[in-house]
Amino acid sequence: MRQKIILIFSAYFAILIIGLIACDEINDCGPFPNKFKVVGLDWVNYKAIYSDTADTKLLLSYIDNDSVIFNEYSIFIAPRQETYFAQNSVDWNFSLIQSAYACSPVIPTTDEKIDSVVILSQKDFDTNHPAGTDLSDLFEIVVLDNANGIYYEKFEIENYLSTNPTVPSELTLILNHQPDMTTDFEFSIKYYQKGIEDNDFFEFTTNKIIIKRDE
Repeated sequence: MRQKIILIFSAYFAILIIGLIACDEINDCGPFPNKFKVVGLDWVNYKAIYSDTADTKLLLSYIDNDSVIFNEYSIFIAPRQETYFAQNSVDWNFSLIQSAYACSPVIPTTDEKIDSVVILSQKDFDTNHPAGTDLSDLFEIVVLDNANGIYYEKFEIENYLSTNPTVPSELTLILNHQPDMTTDFEFSIKYYQKGIEDNDFFEFTTNKIIIKRDE
């Protein structure tokens, strides 16, 4: 009788293990990468409306007719990520309870940190910002950083960079000063980061958008 109970229990245990393994294969339950590095920047010009009291703080939409009022002009930036495992080996865990609940991917983090963001124009923006000068003080930055619990919070660019931030999920630069005259602008963005020598600098130039004064 005792041998029969042991045999039944062994069979049940084997079926349970096989079921967990099969479930993992069907659901592709890990292991999941836990780190990322930045290999480029994707960007788009958007019309942006921001309110820190709204349920949806940041609303982005396409710019109609390549023309937008100055305080709704934005440059959306998404760091292009390449994920990887921080360790070369995977630790096996034989806890059945943990195996059943361990199929939620972790949010990958990075050790790379933003050093500076420079914004340039080949046109005079205003009397204090002639062509070729850094315009970053004319923009605010809205940050989405899932790994660090920052959800569409707005900062002055200088204040945000002073925190020595790791690279977030998304950045949106929103213009908060109007130009001396309504005209088209294109901006060259120079992005510097610290962490990996081969990927410490990226740049791009936006397409031309007419930025209107609030007359």
